[in-house]
This record gives sequence, structure tokens and C-alpha cells, in this order.
Amino acid sequence: MIEILAAIKTAIGKAIIEEGDPAKVDEALLESRRVFNEVLIKLLDGEKVSDKDIQSFLVDNTKQRIIAKAKETFKSFKELEEKGEAEELRIYENKPLPLRMNFGEGYNLWINDGRIWFRVTLIPRKEYVKGYLQFSKEQEEIVRKAIEEKKKAIKLRKQGIDYTPEYDVTIAELVKRKGEYYLHITITRNVPVSSIRYAAGIDVNEDNVAITVYDLTTREVVDSFIVDYAVIKFIRHYWFAIRKRLQEHGAKSKRKLGFTGKEHRQIEYLLHLVSRRVADYLSKYQGLIVFMEDLNSIRNGNKGKRMNRRLHSWPFRKLQLFLKYKLEWLGVPVKFVPPEDTSRRCPLCGVLGIRHKKLFTCPNGHKGHADRNASVNILIRGCVLYLHVPYSAFRSMKLPNFRMWKLRRDECGVWGCVNQPLPAGVESHTAAQRQEAEKLRFQQEEAASFSLR
Repeated sequence: MIEILAAIKTAIGKAIIEEGDPAKVDEALLESRRVFNEVLIKLLDGEKVSDKDIQSFLVDNTKQRIIAKAKETFKSFKELEEKGEAEELRIYENKPLPLRMNFGEGYNLWINDGRIWFRVTLIPRKEYVKGYLQFSKEQEEIVRKAIEEKKKAIKLRKQGIDYTPEYDVTIAELVKRKGEYYLHITITRNVPVSSIRYAAGIDVNEDNVAITVYDLTTREVVDSFIVDYAVIKFIRHYWFAIRKRLQEHGAKSKRKLGFTGKEHRQIEYLLHLVSRRVADYLSKYQGLIVFMEDLNSIRNGNKGKRMNRRLHSWPFRKLQLFLKYKLEWLGVPVKFVPPEDTSRRCPLCGVLGIRHKKLFTCPNGHKGHADRNASVNILIRGCVLYLHVPYSAFRSMKLPNFRMWKLRRDECGVWGCVNQPLPAGVESHTAAQRQEAEKLRFQQEEAASFSLR
């Protein structure tokens, strides 16, 4: 039986409304917030909430989605409260909440005149808005495939034929941001998983990602490299220093100072850049499975003011999620393993060694890069836990030289960094051209990369 991996991607399209009143959309977004708040208040009072208890002019399925979202928020709050990590559940008044809808009931999509059109029902049989969506080129292709597959699946099911589409359109959220409307469409891709031949261990650190790829057939390490992104630490420190100086001069509101969200957007862009680079590189291995550390509890407890700030400014979870959904979209399953002592244990003999900064030293004489060493240990644990490969299979393996690629400050195009001139033939810094330029640089640096033990 072929294993099917359900990968999820969100396509974001700018909604150009051509029919209907945008003011009605704003009313629906406020109604979404009202329903959300009503459910939270009832849950906080210890009441049980059902769909019939909440009255709203929204479509029934849309109301149910909002109620489910409120229940998920309350459940997450209670889990954090039990751990002592949640102070209070904030309830916002008169703040629009994205409208979460089911395909075919709350919203619909179709293709006409070369454009992707949408219709969002606000009040059943009374109010709706209609228009077309603007996507990036890559996302538009995915949405087109999903709409065509959805249409085909509906047609075949009417004929009594069971058909599982490769791409499927599911829920969507209507969002208003800076006066513009956007439709966030969730696309599910059913990807068949190839028989496993390669396994990769990925170690996510504060300043780099270390990857080691192992061939399960020949039982040898076939690739090992490190992606250095210390520029993210630089940007974090850059904004921290600005905030600290402003606070020393009595500033309290970041929003009034005009740079709220800039740090977030810069870091997210770089994390997408790094995760895309890693996913594209690993896509050449057919039959690959990837293992990463489960770091959910790394921030628990008080580790001191300085260490707490470092851990809370480290976006490890977001990078892991970016890697996970990008790899799963390519048909690569991702699993998580326990993180204990991955950078302090020797992968060759299994004993605990000494780590000093980036150097790992084993009592039996083995030395190496501590982060690459951790990626090998993650690889071994994943193979033992999920593939049932015995530990003895790894004791005789050889660790080859590894390569390093560094994300430089001058190619980031973010606050505090100077843009490096693009390669010949690329004239401007549009998103597509910048991505192509970064790909060219990576290929050049990979060819000229240096090797380390």
C-alpha cells in the first residue's frame, strides 16, 4: 500500500472586489470578532458552548468555523495556564477578526477570462462580494491546479466514482490589512511517499542549520553541509539595541515610533529564504525522510535573564515549521526526535564528550563541528525510532568533510544591511529576480565552498 502524505500550503491572493459593498465585509469581520468573544466569555465562565447557543447573521458553516477557532484558542490558553506560562486571556473589542469559511459554502472559486474569481457569502441569500484574486506566479499555478482538481472530483463523485484529487481546496480566511482585502486559501496536496532510501538529520541552531544525509542502502553518509544565518542574530540584536535605547529615553509605544512589525517581516523573510534553500537542495534525494529535534520544551523554566532573552528571540519553531511544510509539499515526510545531548554525544562511540562553542571533543579522540555532530545524532535517533535500524549499523560509518554556505548581510536586502549588486542580467530587486539572484549565488558558492572536519 502506497503511503500518501497530506501536505498543506496557504496561498495568499489580493481580493479585488468588483461586485458588492466592501463595507459589508467590514461588518462581517466585526461580527466574526463578536462571535469569537462570546464563545471565549462563555468558556471562561465554565459554560459548555454548542453551535445553537450562538446567534449570528453569518453563514452557518462560517459561524461553526469561528466557534471552533475560539475553542482551539481557549484550549491552548488552558494548556499554557497549567504550565504557569499564561497570564490572562485577552479579549479584544471592535477589532476585526479574519472570516474563516468552508469552500462551496462560505466562499467559492472559479476560473474565467484567465483570472481566478471569488465569491464570499456574508449573509445567506442577501449579501455577498465578488471579484478576482491577484497571486504571485507560483501560487497562482497551485490555486489553478487545485480549482481544476476540485471541479473534476465533484463531477466524478456525482457519477458515483471515488476520486482523490492531488490538489484540494479546503478552508479560507478573508483578511483586511492596511485597507486591502486578502483571501488566505488553504491548499492540500496528496503526495505519494517514495520508498525510503535516504535519511537526513537537521539540527536547527541559533546561527545555523546543520544537515547530514545518510544512504540506508550503502550505509554511508553521502552529504553534510551547514547553512550559516548569523545575520538573523545580528538583526535581532539590532532591533533589541534600538528598543533598549528608546526605553532609556522614556519611549513606551513601538507603534507610535513607526517600526512595529519590521523586525518580524525581516526575520520571516530570511527564514523563508533559508528553508527554501534547504528544501530545494534536499529535493534531489528521491526516497528521503527527514528528522528534526522536538524543541517545544526548551524555553520552560527560568534560565537567567540573558539566556531567556536568547531563547525567546530564537525563532527555531518557525524555521522548523517552514522546513516541514516545504519538505512535505515535495513528498518528504518529517519526523521529530528527543533533543537530549545531541550536540554532546559522540555519534561514533555513543559516549558523552565536551562541547566548547562550536567544537566537540570525544574522550576517545573524535573531534568535529558540534552542530554537524548534532545533526548526525538526530539522524541516528530518527533511524532507530522510526525505521528500526539498529545502533550498531552506525558505529562503523565515516563522517566526510562538510560544506558551508553563509547567508551574508549584504545580500539580505533588510534593514541595517546594504544590498549587494545583483549578478549580470538582473536589473532590479523584484521578488522573482531577487530569488533567482540568490539561487545563482548559492550555486556559485556551493561550487567554491570550503571543506572542514
